[in-house]
Amino acid sequence: MEVPKLLVSIFLDGKEITKKIFQLEYVSEIVDACKSHSTVLNSELDRILRYSSDFNEFIDVEHHDHVQHMDKFQVFLKTSGASVLDPIDVETLRAVCERKGASVLADYEASGTLSEASRKLFVKIAVSELIEKKGFYPRSEDKSKMARSMVTLFPSLKIKMGEENEGFEHFYDPISHSGFLEIRLRNLRRNLQDHQRRCQRKRVQSSPVHPRGSIAVDMPAEGDDPIEWMTVIKRMRPCQENLSTIKEAMDKTYASRRLWIAARHPTLEEFFAEFPRFVDMPYLFDTEFGKMFPGKADIFIRKWEGTIVPKILKMSTSEPAAALPPVPEDDVSCYRALHKLVHLLPPTASGRGKGNTKCSVKSALGYLLDIKPTGNSISSVLNNPPDRPVEHRQPHLVCIGDPSTSAQYIIVAENDKLAIPLKDNGLTCALDKLFKMIWVCDVTYPVQLTSVFHFFESVYEVPLSGGKRAKVVELMAKLQAMM
Repeated sequence: MEVPKLLVSIFLDGKEITKKIFQLEYVSEIVDACKSHSTVLNSELDRILRYSSDFNEFIDVEHHDHVQHMDKFQVFLKTSGASVLDPIDVETLRAVCERKGASVLADYEASGTLSEASRKLFVKIAVSELIEKKGFYPRSEDKSKMARSMVTLFPSLKIKMGEENEGFEHFYDPISHSGFLEIRLRNLRRNLQDHQRRCQRKRVQSSPVHPRGSIAVDMPAEGDDPIEWMTVIKRMRPCQENLSTIKEAMDKTYASRRLWIAARHPTLEEFFAEFPRFVDMPYLFDTEFGKMFPGKADIFIRKWEGTIVPKILKMSTSEPAAALPPVPEDDVSCYRALHKLVHLLPPTASGRGKGNTKCSVKSALGYLLDIKPTGNSISSVLNNPPDRPVEHRQPHLVCIGDPSTSAQYIIVAENDKLAIPLKDNGLTCALDKLFKMIWVCDVTYPVQLTSVFHFFESVYEVPLSGGKRAKVVELMAKLQAMM
């Protein structure tokens, strides 16, 4: 196989000195290749960056990573013995806060934590110090040290999610290059002149991206013929005497089904044409999800109404009353909690590019739950012109009737002419089925509710898609801290 070809810009003490084309396999080989250049023999590595098309800028890269063909890198070297400003320490950060944001210290002293307004000011202060010492493109190591200093100065801001993090990652996560510090830096870099940028402005066209990594599956066992079992699934109707056979067929075809989805990325119409029993027997989503994530199948049902919903409602009452959307008095707590959750995790600019309509907080819930008056039929939900202000492109729930009384819930995907009536009682069970169906069928979340679905991922304790979201991690930490 041909060795990848890559373009490397070499900087010495912050000044670009040359560009080189190399053929290498690993990032670690780039540094040695650069140091062979005659003008940088007496130098040491400061940092190495790779161009990311996702972020449209250069970001830090791990030295053990593989190189892709036509990758672009920037290698920053410094003359041996050159002095480098140390990242800000905790005591310096405290002094800066006293000078630029005394209200932040006062808020923490009074309440033992920071309000959202104080947290935003604290982030602005930290980023301004980072820029002053390290410029608009600080190293990942510097951002991590700043984040550690922030939670050391204010210990209650530390957010531990099990053993998988150190507690500062909502300010900056070096793995996903996300967090409040990174968001602030990117917003500031938007206003830089071209000569101040690491790369020139470039229009990035939106494209569909699968939000999740692959699920590990075992190959089908010898002697199990998936084709024969597929015939059983398609032809056998879901009557009582056939249920055990259908369940066995679904179990025998699990591995081949997951591999087929990973290879083909089928539309929902194609998926349910191959596996129609999911429509007739929606509880099969529970079984499939349980195989994908052992021990997680019932976790949402156990935690949502008993733990999460009461805390969300309690938290929301402390927000400014004018900021909360009006909610009917007789709505059930789950429905009200969804309203509050959309307010706490509002739509971001991520879905406002070409092909995505701008979404307000008020209309965002419509991309998850559409309520129809009693008397509507399933066929009318699919065939009638939409009478709502939002256009659905992804699967969502339709509630026929009032959520506060008896209502029928349906999973609907208009573009695929799909309707799955749910026999479960209540909105919580319907939400559970929708989330599992999205994962089982490997379709993307509605872009308008990406943060809300990432919050659901935290409730299910499944691997986070797209990296950690600072607002989601912060909200989960607040809920965990509530009695």
